[in-house]
Amino acid sequence: MPAIEPAAPRARALTSAGNLPALASIRFLAALTVVLCHFGQIGLLAVPAWFVAAADGGRPAVSLFFVLSGFVLAYNYRDSLGGRGTRAFYAARVARIWPVLLLSLLPALAVTAWLLRSGDAVLLREWYGLARPDLPMLAASLLCQVLALTAWLPFAGLNQPWNGPAWSISCEAFFYAVFPALLAWAAARDSRALLRWCALLWLLQGAWIALVEAAMPPSRSGFLVAQFPLTHLFEFVLGVCAAQWHARMPRAADTRHRLGILLVAAALALVAVLAVTALSPPGRWPAFYLRAPAFGALILGLALLQRPVLGLLHRRWLVRLGEASFSLYLLHVPLGRLAWLAGWPRAYGWLVLAAVVALSVLVFLWYEEPMRRWLRRRLAPVLSEPAGGALPASAVRG
Repeated sequence: MPAIEPAAPRARALTSAGNLPALASIRFLAALTVVLCHFGQIGLLAVPAWFVAAADGGRPAVSLFFVLSGFVLAYNYRDSLGGRGTRAFYAARVARIWPVLLLSLLPALAVTAWLLRSGDAVLLREWYGLARPDLPMLAASLLCQVLALTAWLPFAGLNQPWNGPAWSISCEAFFYAVFPALLAWAAARDSRALLRWCALLWLLQGAWIALVEAAMPPSRSGFLVAQFPLTHLFEFVLGVCAAQWHARMPRAADTRHRLGILLVAAALALVAVLAVTALSPPGRWPAFYLRAPAFGALILGLALLQRPVLGLLHRRWLVRLGEASFSLYLLHVPLGRLAWLAGWPRAYGWLVLAAVVALSVLVFLWYEEPMRRWLRRRLAPVLSEPAGGALPASAVRG
Protein backbone atom coordinates (compact mmCIF):
# COMPACT_ATOMS: atom_id res chain seq x y z
CA MET A 1 0.00 0.00 0.00
CA PRO A 2 2.02 2.94 -1.25
CA ALA A 3 2.45 6.24 0.45
CA ILE A 4 3.10 9.72 -0.85
CA GLU A 5 5.43 12.10 0.95
CA PRO A 6 3.68 15.29 2.03
CA ALA A 7 4.56 18.67 0.58
CA ALA A 8 3.81 20.28 3.92
CA PRO A 9 4.50 19.34 7.54
CA ARG A 10 2.53 16.42 8.90
CA ALA A 11 0.76 18.55 11.49
CA ARG A 12 -0.73 20.73 8.79
CA ALA A 13 -1.77 17.67 6.80
CA LEU A 14 -3.71 16.28 9.73
CA THR A 15 -5.38 19.47 10.91
CA SER A 16 -6.02 21.49 7.76
CA ALA A 17 -9.53 22.17 6.58
CA GLY A 18 -11.06 19.73 4.19
CA ASN A 19 -11.37 15.99 4.20
CA LEU A 20 -8.03 14.82 2.83
CA PRO A 21 -7.06 12.96 6.03
CA ALA A 22 -10.07 10.73 5.34
CA LEU A 23 -8.15 9.28 2.40
CA ALA A 24 -5.63 7.88 4.87
CA SER A 25 -8.36 6.55 7.16
CA ILE A 26 -10.21 4.64 4.44
CA ARG A 27 -6.97 2.82 3.68
CA PHE A 28 -7.12 1.20 7.10
CA LEU A 29 -10.78 0.28 6.73
CA ALA A 30 -10.03 -1.34 3.37
CA ALA A 31 -6.95 -3.12 4.72
CA LEU A 32 -8.94 -4.36 7.72
CA THR A 33 -11.51 -5.83 5.33
CA VAL A 34 -8.74 -7.78 3.59
CA VAL A 35 -7.27 -8.97 6.90
CA LEU A 36 -10.63 -10.19 8.21
CA CYS A 37 -11.30 -12.15 5.02
CA HIS A 38 -7.84 -13.74 5.02
CA PHE A 39 -7.89 -14.58 8.73
CA GLY A 40 -11.25 -16.23 8.16
CA GLN A 41 -9.80 -18.27 5.30
CA ILE A 42 -6.80 -19.30 7.41
CA GLY A 43 -9.14 -20.43 10.19
CA LEU A 44 -7.87 -17.91 12.69
CA LEU A 45 -11.16 -16.00 13.03
CA ALA A 46 -14.81 -16.93 12.78
CA VAL A 47 -15.68 -14.34 10.16
CA PRO A 48 -19.36 -14.43 9.13
CA ALA A 49 -19.90 -15.89 5.67
CA TRP A 50 -22.12 -12.96 4.72
CA PHE A 51 -19.25 -10.53 5.41
CA VAL A 52 -16.80 -12.46 3.25
CA ALA A 53 -19.39 -12.68 0.48
CA ALA A 54 -20.25 -8.96 0.64
CA ALA A 55 -16.53 -8.09 0.63
CA ASP A 56 -15.82 -10.68 -2.09
CA GLY A 57 -12.86 -11.97 -0.11
CA GLY A 58 -11.33 -8.48 0.07
CA ARG A 59 -10.62 -8.14 -3.65
CA PRO A 60 -12.62 -4.89 -4.13
CA ALA A 61 -10.66 -3.35 -1.24
CA VAL A 62 -7.45 -3.85 -3.22
CA SER A 63 -9.06 -2.15 -6.21
CA LEU A 64 -9.86 0.79 -3.95
CA PHE A 65 -6.15 0.94 -3.11
CA PHE A 66 -5.29 1.10 -6.81
CA VAL A 67 -7.74 3.98 -7.44
CA LEU A 68 -6.45 5.80 -4.37
CA SER A 69 -2.87 5.25 -5.48
CA GLY A 70 -3.49 6.91 -8.83
CA PHE A 71 -5.33 9.80 -7.19
CA VAL A 72 -2.72 10.65 -4.58
CA LEU A 73 0.26 10.26 -6.89
CA ALA A 74 -1.34 12.60 -9.44
CA TYR A 75 -2.42 14.99 -6.67
CA ASN A 76 1.08 15.29 -5.22
CA TYR A 77 3.22 15.03 -8.35
CA ARG A 78 1.24 16.93 -10.95
CA ASP A 79 3.59 19.94 -10.71
CA SER A 80 6.90 18.23 -9.97
CA LEU A 81 7.51 15.50 -12.55
CA GLY A 82 9.88 15.93 -15.46
CA GLY A 83 13.65 15.89 -15.47
CA ARG A 84 15.06 15.28 -12.02
CA GLY A 85 11.56 15.17 -10.56
CA THR A 86 11.03 11.85 -12.31
CA ARG A 87 14.13 10.47 -10.64
CA ALA A 88 12.82 11.65 -7.26
CA PHE A 89 9.50 9.96 -7.97
CA TYR A 90 11.06 6.58 -8.73
CA ALA A 91 13.42 6.87 -5.76
CA ALA A 92 10.44 7.51 -3.50
CA ARG A 93 8.58 4.51 -4.87
CA VAL A 94 11.50 2.13 -4.38
CA ALA A 95 12.03 3.44 -0.87
CA ARG A 96 8.34 2.99 -0.08
CA ILE A 97 7.77 -0.53 -1.37
CA TRP A 98 10.78 -2.70 -0.87
CA PRO A 99 11.70 -2.32 2.83
CA VAL A 100 8.32 -3.65 4.02
CA LEU A 101 8.12 -6.19 1.20
CA LEU A 102 11.46 -7.67 2.25
CA LEU A 103 10.49 -7.56 5.92
CA SER A 104 7.29 -9.49 5.20
CA LEU A 105 9.35 -12.35 3.78
CA LEU A 106 10.92 -13.06 7.19
CA PRO A 107 7.76 -14.50 8.80
CA ALA A 108 6.94 -16.07 5.42
CA LEU A 109 10.33 -17.82 5.60
CA ALA A 110 9.35 -19.34 8.95
CA VAL A 111 6.06 -20.58 7.47
CA THR A 112 7.89 -22.08 4.49
CA ALA A 113 10.42 -23.82 6.73
CA TRP A 114 7.59 -25.40 8.74
CA LEU A 115 5.82 -26.60 5.59
CA LEU A 116 9.02 -28.11 4.18
CA ARG A 117 9.90 -29.82 7.44
CA SER A 118 6.41 -31.21 8.04
CA GLY A 119 5.71 -32.07 4.40
CA ASP A 120 2.03 -31.28 5.04
CA ALA A 121 0.57 -31.91 1.57
CA VAL A 122 -2.78 -30.28 2.41
CA LEU A 123 -1.27 -26.99 3.55
CA LEU A 124 1.30 -26.98 0.77
CA ARG A 125 -1.49 -27.15 -1.80
CA GLU A 126 -3.90 -24.83 0.02
CA TRP A 127 -1.40 -22.12 0.98
CA TYR A 128 1.34 -22.45 -1.65
CA GLY A 129 -0.35 -24.15 -4.59
CA LEU A 130 2.29 -26.91 -4.59
CA ALA A 131 1.59 -30.64 -4.84
CA ARG A 132 4.85 -31.47 -3.01
CA PRO A 133 7.86 -29.71 -1.47
CA ASP A 134 9.60 -28.17 -4.48
CA LEU A 135 12.75 -26.21 -3.63
CA PRO A 136 13.45 -24.92 -7.18
CA MET A 137 9.86 -23.67 -7.51
CA LEU A 138 10.02 -22.03 -4.08
CA ALA A 139 13.31 -20.35 -4.98
CA ALA A 140 11.85 -19.05 -8.25
CA SER A 141 8.76 -17.83 -6.43
CA LEU A 142 10.88 -16.02 -3.85
CA LEU A 143 12.85 -14.27 -6.59
CA CYS A 144 9.59 -13.20 -8.25
CA GLN A 145 8.35 -11.81 -4.93
CA VAL A 146 11.52 -9.80 -4.37
CA LEU A 147 11.37 -8.43 -7.93
CA ALA A 148 7.60 -7.69 -7.68
CA LEU A 149 6.72 -9.95 -10.60
CA THR A 150 4.28 -12.50 -9.17
CA ALA A 151 1.11 -10.93 -10.61
CA TRP A 152 2.52 -11.33 -14.12
CA LEU A 153 2.83 -15.11 -13.69
CA PRO A 154 -0.56 -16.92 -13.55
CA PHE A 155 0.85 -20.13 -12.09
CA ALA A 156 -0.08 -21.12 -8.54
CA GLY A 157 3.36 -22.55 -7.75
CA LEU A 158 4.96 -19.18 -8.52
CA ASN A 159 2.16 -16.86 -7.46
CA GLN A 160 0.94 -18.24 -4.14
CA PRO A 161 4.02 -19.17 -2.04
CA TRP A 162 5.64 -16.95 0.56
CA ASN A 163 3.38 -13.89 0.83
CA GLY A 164 0.39 -14.14 -1.49
CA PRO A 165 -0.94 -10.57 -1.00
CA ALA A 166 2.32 -9.24 -2.47
CA TRP A 167 0.78 -9.79 -5.92
CA SER A 168 -0.66 -6.29 -5.65
CA ILE A 169 2.86 -4.88 -5.35
CA SER A 170 3.52 -6.22 -8.85
CA CYS A 171 0.58 -4.15 -10.06
CA GLU A 172 1.76 -1.06 -8.21
CA ALA A 173 5.30 -1.39 -9.59
CA PHE A 174 3.85 -1.50 -13.11
CA PHE A 175 1.63 1.50 -12.40
CA TYR A 176 4.62 3.44 -11.08
CA ALA A 177 6.58 2.64 -14.23
CA VAL A 178 3.92 4.16 -16.49
CA PHE A 179 2.82 6.96 -14.15
CA PRO A 180 4.94 9.83 -15.55
CA ALA A 181 3.67 9.22 -19.08
CA LEU A 182 0.13 8.66 -17.81
CA LEU A 183 0.17 11.90 -15.81
CA ALA A 184 1.31 13.87 -18.88
CA TRP A 185 -1.40 12.20 -20.96
CA ALA A 186 -4.12 13.10 -18.46
CA ALA A 187 -2.92 16.70 -18.05
CA ALA A 188 -3.15 17.26 -21.81
CA ARG A 189 -6.87 16.37 -21.98
CA ASP A 190 -9.92 18.26 -20.81
CA SER A 191 -12.27 16.88 -18.16
CA ARG A 192 -14.88 15.61 -20.60
CA ALA A 193 -12.27 13.77 -22.64
CA LEU A 194 -10.95 12.12 -19.49
CA LEU A 195 -14.48 11.05 -18.58
CA ARG A 196 -14.96 9.49 -22.01
CA TRP A 197 -11.61 7.72 -21.76
CA CYS A 198 -12.46 6.33 -18.31
CA ALA A 199 -15.79 5.01 -19.60
CA LEU A 200 -14.03 3.39 -22.56
CA LEU A 201 -11.30 1.84 -20.41
CA TRP A 202 -13.90 0.49 -17.97
CA LEU A 203 -15.74 -1.18 -20.85
CA LEU A 204 -12.46 -2.54 -22.20
CA GLN A 205 -11.63 -3.92 -18.75
CA GLY A 206 -15.00 -5.71 -18.75
CA ALA A 207 -14.42 -7.05 -22.25
CA TRP A 208 -10.98 -8.32 -21.22
CA ILE A 209 -12.43 -10.08 -18.18
CA ALA A 210 -15.14 -11.71 -20.30
CA LEU A 211 -12.57 -12.81 -22.90
CA VAL A 212 -10.24 -14.33 -20.30
CA GLU A 213 -13.03 -16.21 -18.58
CA ALA A 214 -14.31 -17.55 -21.91
CA ALA A 215 -10.96 -18.49 -23.43
CA MET A 216 -8.87 -19.66 -20.47
CA PRO A 217 -9.31 -22.60 -18.08
CA PRO A 218 -10.32 -21.65 -14.52
CA SER A 219 -6.83 -22.45 -13.23
CA ARG A 220 -5.49 -19.57 -15.35
CA SER A 221 -8.45 -17.23 -15.74
CA GLY A 222 -8.81 -16.76 -11.98
CA PHE A 223 -5.33 -15.30 -11.69
CA LEU A 224 -5.62 -13.20 -14.86
CA VAL A 225 -8.91 -11.69 -13.73
CA ALA A 226 -8.08 -11.15 -10.07
CA GLN A 227 -4.38 -10.25 -10.15
CA PHE A 228 -2.97 -9.50 -13.62
CA PRO A 229 -1.62 -5.89 -13.67
CA LEU A 230 -3.20 -5.04 -17.03
CA THR A 231 -6.59 -6.11 -15.67
CA HIS A 232 -6.35 -3.46 -12.95
CA LEU A 233 -4.80 -0.65 -14.99
CA PHE A 234 -8.17 1.07 -15.41
CA GLU A 235 -8.47 1.50 -11.64
CA PHE A 236 -5.15 3.34 -11.43
CA VAL A 237 -6.03 5.47 -14.48
CA LEU A 238 -9.36 6.34 -12.84
CA GLY A 239 -7.50 7.64 -9.79
CA VAL A 240 -5.18 9.77 -11.93
CA CYS A 241 -8.16 11.24 -13.80
CA ALA A 242 -10.02 11.89 -10.54
CA ALA A 243 -7.06 13.99 -9.35
CA GLN A 244 -7.26 16.01 -12.58
CA TRP A 245 -11.00 16.57 -12.06
CA HIS A 246 -10.32 17.60 -8.49
CA ALA A 247 -7.84 20.24 -9.64
CA ARG A 248 -10.26 21.60 -12.26
CA MET A 249 -13.40 21.83 -10.11
CA PRO A 250 -14.90 25.26 -9.33
CA ARG A 251 -12.88 27.09 -6.69
CA ALA A 252 -15.87 28.17 -4.60
CA ALA A 253 -15.61 26.25 -1.33
CA ASP A 254 -19.37 25.81 -0.88
CA THR A 255 -19.76 24.47 -4.41
CA ARG A 256 -16.94 21.98 -3.95
CA HIS A 257 -18.33 20.88 -0.60
CA ARG A 258 -21.85 20.28 -1.92
CA LEU A 259 -20.49 18.35 -4.88
CA GLY A 260 -18.32 16.32 -2.52
CA ILE A 261 -21.32 15.39 -0.37
CA LEU A 262 -23.28 14.28 -3.45
CA LEU A 263 -20.40 12.12 -4.73
CA VAL A 264 -19.73 10.52 -1.35
CA ALA A 265 -23.42 9.77 -0.76
CA ALA A 266 -23.88 8.32 -4.25
CA ALA A 267 -20.70 6.24 -4.00
CA LEU A 268 -21.56 4.81 -0.59
CA ALA A 269 -25.09 3.98 -1.73
CA LEU A 270 -23.78 2.19 -4.83
CA VAL A 271 -21.17 0.24 -2.87
CA ALA A 272 -23.83 -0.79 -0.35
CA VAL A 273 -26.18 -1.99 -3.10
CA LEU A 274 -23.41 -3.95 -4.82
CA ALA A 275 -22.33 -5.48 -1.50
CA VAL A 276 -25.89 -6.68 -0.87
CA THR A 277 -26.20 -8.12 -4.37
CA ALA A 278 -22.93 -9.98 -3.79
CA LEU A 279 -24.74 -12.06 -1.16
CA SER A 280 -26.70 -13.75 -3.94
CA PRO A 281 -25.17 -16.39 -6.26
CA PRO A 282 -22.14 -15.08 -8.18
CA GLY A 283 -22.97 -12.92 -11.15
CA ARG A 284 -21.26 -12.40 -14.45
CA TRP A 285 -18.81 -9.72 -13.33
CA PRO A 286 -16.34 -9.74 -10.42
CA ALA A 287 -17.24 -7.39 -7.59
CA PHE A 288 -14.12 -5.25 -7.93
CA TYR A 289 -15.03 -4.43 -11.54
CA LEU A 290 -18.50 -3.16 -10.66
CA ARG A 291 -17.36 -1.21 -7.60
CA ALA A 292 -14.30 0.54 -9.06
CA PRO A 293 -16.25 3.51 -10.53
CA ALA A 294 -17.91 4.01 -7.14
CA PHE A 295 -14.49 4.04 -5.49
CA GLY A 296 -13.39 6.77 -7.88
CA ALA A 297 -16.44 8.86 -6.98
CA LEU A 298 -15.89 8.23 -3.25
CA ILE A 299 -12.25 9.32 -3.33
CA LEU A 300 -12.99 12.41 -5.41
CA GLY A 301 -15.92 13.29 -3.18
CA LEU A 302 -13.91 12.98 0.04
CA ALA A 303 -11.15 15.14 -1.45
CA LEU A 304 -13.67 17.84 -2.45
CA LEU A 305 -15.22 18.18 0.99
CA GLN A 306 -14.14 21.43 2.62
CA ARG A 307 -14.86 20.34 6.17
CA PRO A 308 -15.28 16.97 7.89
CA VAL A 309 -18.59 15.25 7.25
CA LEU A 310 -17.74 11.70 8.26
CA GLY A 311 -16.11 12.69 11.55
CA LEU A 312 -14.68 9.27 12.37
CA LEU A 313 -12.41 9.47 9.33
CA HIS A 314 -10.64 12.47 10.85
CA ARG A 315 -9.77 10.83 14.14
CA ARG A 316 -6.02 11.05 14.61
CA TRP A 317 -5.77 7.41 15.69
CA LEU A 318 -7.59 6.22 12.57
CA VAL A 319 -5.37 8.35 10.33
CA ARG A 320 -2.35 6.76 12.03
CA LEU A 321 -3.74 3.29 11.39
CA GLY A 322 -4.22 4.31 7.77
CA GLU A 323 -0.57 5.32 7.60
CA ALA A 324 0.42 1.90 8.91
CA SER A 325 -1.94 -0.01 6.61
CA PHE A 326 0.78 -0.91 4.08
CA SER A 327 2.66 -2.81 6.78
CA LEU A 328 -0.60 -4.38 7.97
CA TYR A 329 -1.45 -5.51 4.47
CA LEU A 330 1.92 -7.13 3.76
CA LEU A 331 2.49 -8.69 7.19
CA HIS A 332 -0.90 -10.08 8.12
CA VAL A 333 -0.94 -13.32 6.09
CA PRO A 334 2.47 -14.74 7.12
CA LEU A 335 1.90 -13.69 10.74
CA GLY A 336 -1.61 -15.14 10.71
CA ARG A 337 -0.31 -18.41 9.33
CA LEU A 338 2.36 -18.57 12.03
CA ALA A 339 -0.31 -18.04 14.69
CA TRP A 340 -2.43 -20.79 13.18
CA LEU A 341 0.52 -23.18 13.01
CA ALA A 342 1.26 -22.42 16.65
CA GLY A 343 -2.23 -23.69 17.50
CA TRP A 344 -3.75 -20.36 18.45
CA PRO A 345 -7.42 -20.99 19.35
CA ARG A 346 -9.94 -19.59 16.91
CA ALA A 347 -12.05 -18.16 19.71
CA TYR A 348 -9.18 -15.81 20.57
CA GLY A 349 -8.17 -14.97 17.03
CA TRP A 350 -9.19 -11.38 17.66
CA LEU A 351 -6.12 -11.09 19.91
CA VAL A 352 -3.92 -11.98 16.96
CA LEU A 353 -5.79 -9.40 14.88
CA ALA A 354 -5.18 -6.72 17.52
CA ALA A 355 -1.53 -7.71 17.84
CA VAL A 356 -0.94 -7.58 14.08
CA VAL A 357 -2.60 -4.15 13.85
CA ALA A 358 -0.47 -2.86 16.75
CA LEU A 359 2.67 -4.37 15.22
CA SER A 360 1.94 -2.67 11.90
CA VAL A 361 1.96 0.72 13.66
CA LEU A 362 5.29 -0.08 15.32
CA VAL A 363 6.74 -1.25 12.02
CA PHE A 364 5.55 1.95 10.35
CA LEU A 365 7.08 4.19 13.02
CA TRP A 366 10.35 2.37 13.71
CA TYR A 367 11.17 0.67 10.41
CA GLU A 368 9.06 1.66 7.43
CA GLU A 369 9.37 5.45 7.73
CA PRO A 370 13.06 5.52 8.82
CA MET A 371 14.01 3.14 5.99
CA ARG A 372 12.02 5.18 3.49
CA ARG A 373 13.81 8.39 4.48
CA TRP A 374 17.22 6.68 4.50
CA LEU A 375 16.76 5.18 1.04
CA ARG A 376 15.42 8.40 -0.43
CA ARG A 377 18.44 10.33 0.79
CA ARG A 378 20.71 7.85 -0.96
CA LEU A 379 18.73 7.31 -4.13
CA ALA A 380 17.90 10.98 -4.72
CA PRO A 381 19.94 12.97 -2.19
CA VAL A 382 19.58 16.47 -3.63
CA LEU A 383 16.03 16.32 -4.94
CA SER A 384 13.18 18.22 -3.35
CA GLU A 385 9.82 17.05 -2.09
CA PRO A 386 6.96 17.02 -4.59
CA ALA A 387 4.90 20.13 -5.04
CA GLY A 388 1.20 19.93 -4.34
CA GLY A 389 -1.28 20.09 -1.51
CA ALA A 390 -0.92 19.02 2.08
CA LEU A 391 -1.89 15.38 1.77
CA PRO A 392 -1.30 12.86 4.58
CA ALA A 393 1.94 11.00 4.13
CA SER A 394 0.27 7.69 3.56
CA ALA A 395 -2.97 8.43 1.85
CA VAL A 396 -2.20 5.65 -0.59
CA ARG A 397 -0.73 2.17 -0.83
CA GLY A 398 2.70 0.96 -1.83
